[in-house]
Amino acid sequence: MRRARFFHGIRFRLLVVALGLIAVPWLAAKFIARMETFLRQSQEQSIAATARAVAAALSDRPQLFARASEEKDSQGEERRRIIALFAAADTDAAANLGTAYDPSDEIERLLSIMGRSGERLWVIDNRSRVRGLSGSLKDEAPTPRRPRRSWLRGVISSFVPTPQVQRGDESRPARGQIDRALIGVSSTQWRGTRDPEVAIVSAAQPVFVGDDIVGAAVVEETTTAIQLLKQSALENLLAATIAVVGGALVILLFFASRLATRIRRLHAQAESAIDSQGRVRGNVEPSAARDEIGDLSRTMAAVLARLRDYNAYLESMAGRLSHELRTPVAVVRSSLDNLKQQPLDRETRVYVERAGEGVERLARLISRLSEATRLERMLESTERERFDLAAVVAGCVDGYRAAYPARRFELSRPEAPVMVEGVPDALAQLLDKLVENASDFAPPETAIRVHVTSDPRAARLAVENSGPPLAEETLGRLFDSMVTLRAADQARVDGAHLGLGLYIVRLIAEFHGGRVRASNLPDAGGVRFEVEIPLPRSSQRGTAALP
Repeated sequence: MRRARFFHGIRFRLLVVALGLIAVPWLAAKFIARMETFLRQSQEQSIAATARAVAAALSDRPQLFARASEEKDSQGEERRRIIALFAAADTDAAANLGTAYDPSDEIERLLSIMGRSGERLWVIDNRSRVRGLSGSLKDEAPTPRRPRRSWLRGVISSFVPTPQVQRGDESRPARGQIDRALIGVSSTQWRGTRDPEVAIVSAAQPVFVGDDIVGAAVVEETTTAIQLLKQSALENLLAATIAVVGGALVILLFFASRLATRIRRLHAQAESAIDSQGRVRGNVEPSAARDEIGDLSRTMAAVLARLRDYNAYLESMAGRLSHELRTPVAVVRSSLDNLKQQPLDRETRVYVERAGEGVERLARLISRLSEATRLERMLESTERERFDLAAVVAGCVDGYRAAYPARRFELSRPEAPVMVEGVPDALAQLLDKLVENASDFAPPETAIRVHVTSDPRAARLAVENSGPPLAEETLGRLFDSMVTLRAADQARVDGAHLGLGLYIVRLIAEFHGGRVRASNLPDAGGVRFEVEIPLPRSSQRGTAALP
């Protein structure tokens, strides 16, 4: 039950709203993915521009690609050894050059000037010999340490996967790209490395001497910097989002709990302010808060105050009407009595008798109008006592046999006393109302059955009568004030009925801590009214101890 209330409560709804903050890192991840694509495009354009600049610097300089003389072979070998040591940082490239490495001092000097950290520049002649090599794909400048693989990286990979490229050899440029450059085709190309998250972008440009292609310039660079930037940005973003969402959830849950507590308190006060009879018995404390709930509590407190005044006016109105109407009714009655003493013709006497019947009916209405109020005042001022309910009911049934000579009464009661605590006269009045109601609806010559039973926890008084069953829709409001099941014609024949009889039964039952209910007998055989009254605690312990 509490779980179902949680899913329909304010806290759960605010929690769902707070979870909407998860869309923030998702949108940021999409932005960073687009940023990575833009940075790769910019890197590709930058590499292509560098390749064009290198090719332009080498073009139309035939002496740079002239063959070295035989006399300088030893010097060339020494130069190759020195440059190989210089390029030792790029181990794979240096180890795979072999005899294809025939460097030119001027070309390599030019490459060292035009290159930048993290780039590798190649110059290859039309005989596929490497005439110049500068730089390394391993950035020589100090770079931030790559973040350790953690659960954040797994989450990031699922949000922003790294673009996949075809695996390649990172120790030397792509052979196909060089071949295309040597026939005059410029190109850029992506290829993978041993690290699946890092790729290499390379650009190749042909080098011309006049109209002849004498070589190719190749510039390469990895995406390590972009990956570090993306990884760092996403990890910082995700960590910050988790902190923000967690803090927002804590704040929202605290706010929702406080809000729900105030609403529950207001609900409890409003629910206990009005009793089952509709009277205002409690108060709603007006809140000093200046928010909507504070406004609501102050409004409800003002409404209850007005309802209390109006209820007091209604409760006193019956007594006032009864008091104010008694005098004119007494004047009319005495006038009719005096008129009856005068000699009247037959037709006039009939009218006088009808007027007398109307006055008597009006007097009964006035008496019943204030009956509920008098009963409540009596119950409030009368002290409770312990008595045998079965004995009180038996005495009342003996009186009903004399008051209703045309009716049969059947009584069933236990031999042992049924001790309850309350007001005997009030319970006798309760039984009077139930018997009067049963007598009005029971067919002639049928019995009215009265039962007294008890169990370890409660005593029960039931009245049954044959007759028409009750409609299901009336069972819930049968004991409310001013509710009657009698037709208008029947009410005029039987006398004054204001629908207060069963309402008085409910008042007396609830005064004794009990309840009353109505039900239809099986097979539409009649109606049963049952009053349940809890036994005093000492009686419950004593009854429970019996075998």
